Amino acid sequence: MEKVLQARESYDNKPHPYDGEPTVAITPVMIEGVHCYWFTPATPSSDRIIIFLHGGGFAMGSVETHGRMVTHFAKTLQAKILFIEYALAPENPYPAGLNDVVTVYREITNRHPEAQLNLIGDSAGGSLIVSAIGEMLKMNLPLPGAVVLISPWISLECEYPSMNENAHLDISLNREALHMFARAYTGNTPLAVSSPEKALLTRFPPVLIMVGTNEILLDDSRHFYNHIKSIQERSKLSIYEDQPHVWLKKDIHKEASRRALAEMADFINGH
Repeated sequence: MEKVLQARESYDNKPHPYDGEPTVAITPVMIEGVHCYWFTPATPSSDRIIIFLHGGGFAMGSVETHGRMVTHFAKTLQAKILFIEYALAPENPYPAGLNDVVTVYREITNRHPEAQLNLIGDSAGGSLIVSAIGEMLKMNLPLPGAVVLISPWISLECEYPSMNENAHLDISLNREALHMFARAYTGNTPLAVSSPEKALLTRFPPVLIMVGTNEILLDDSRHFYNHIKSIQERSKLSIYEDQPHVWLKKDIHKEASRRALAEMADFINGH
């Protein structure tokens, strides 16, 4: 999987488009053997903890690539955010990263039984949220109070029409790259087991799904919303006109990102 490792190096070395929010403190912590980071705003809520799962095709991403964006999340949401640096493929294929997420989530529920837990994830991080909730149901763990999925990658088969229809618009992703990352992530596990769209979801938390019209993953959000709204009536799909994949990571200050931050805050604070 040399190409995956090369893609990771390139991704890690991309220049950061904006600065982090200076009023948010970042503190490393090890939880059950998993590297994590607390993002703490100046005046955090005393009863809410948000867990953040980063994107990067299950094979890329870290606090270095996504931390600046998360500082702005923490300030806007006025809540402590736990950033999980889950195990990455191809060195650690499915279910290693998913196991890290569930392990940390279970430990946080044990340590903070009084806290309202929420989950936010972008791209593959959104994918991991869906898979993790499937695992929580199997383990009879308490579900989060609400989740936010930003440009989630739900179907690892990559066969929805928007893959072709939006190929000329998407500045971030292409089907070939997604297939490469899916192979790296799944390893020897069939998609029928590892793809989050296959998770058995008999229950699901209130969910906000945000996606841009210029994404090849647009239909992932549409299809997941159409599926999940029959399970969770408090499901919302927000489609942002003329926006790319995870637009908040590219420019946190533009109008569409400010609107998305406000929508996240309204949704989470309402649950």
